[in-house]
Amino acid sequence: MSKIKYFIFQHIFPGFYATYVNTIVSKNYDKQQSFEVDLTSIGTVNEKDYIKQVKADLKEQHDRKKIIEDKAKSLLFIIAVSITAITFSLNYLNSLAFNLYQIIALVFLGMSILYFVWGVVRALQTLNIRQFNIIQVEVAITDQNYKLSAKKSDTDFLKELIRSKQLNDLINIRLSNYTYASFNLIRNGIIIFVAFFTLTICGSYFSKKNKTKDIYNINKEIQLKINDSINVNIPYTFELKFDIQNLEIEKKENK
Repeated sequence: MSKIKYFIFQHIFPGFYATYVNTIVSKNYDKQQSFEVDLTSIGTVNEKDYIKQVKADLKEQHDRKKIIEDKAKSLLFIIAVSITAITFSLNYLNSLAFNLYQIIALVFLGMSILYFVWGVVRALQTLNIRQFNIIQVEVAITDQNYKLSAKKSDTDFLKELIRSKQLNDLINIRLSNYTYASFNLIRNGIIIFVAFFTLTICGSYFSKKNKTKDIYNINKEIQLKINDSINVNIPYTFELKFDIQNLEIEKKENK
């Protein structure tokens, strides 16, 4: 039962699920900001090696953040193309008869648009400007100049790097959740849009198939005689349209 619930939340309602998970991640982020870093297990001999490694990890985190944001931009482009297709489909709907099939199709279209809009919101949340920890030289600003701060000791610098790395992991997790939710929302929107278009075509086909033909083409010909010696035949065609309502036939008995 838990697997089914997980599937429904993650794939059918990914927007709600991303909000729920990121709320937990944000609470952990606020909690871990005040954590202390314990370096007693490594001593002071290998601090420079760890500093080098953590710096590389921070660079990879920053690169991963850029990749996630690029994916969000790609998703926004896909949404723009899908909205264009929906706009053209609305023009196609105007040429069709309004029946039960079209009502159901419009419901699917509304659901598809809702998923696309939701996907836009989640993609924009990925691109939203937010805090990210990077390595920079500390510069203090005074009334008249900039003052370069002294370097921290290797121990303090390593602690700061580790804290930044752990917090960046949580930031990237939130961004990944928003991007994944946006992807699932767009996927669902496309699937529902395909269902809408298929239902529209099928409804148009069956409505034409069941429609009683009420237009008949009648071909006639006019014969003219000129000077009692020349016969001219002029063909012409016209359409006969009819609409019979409440037709009643009376049956009379012959006496």
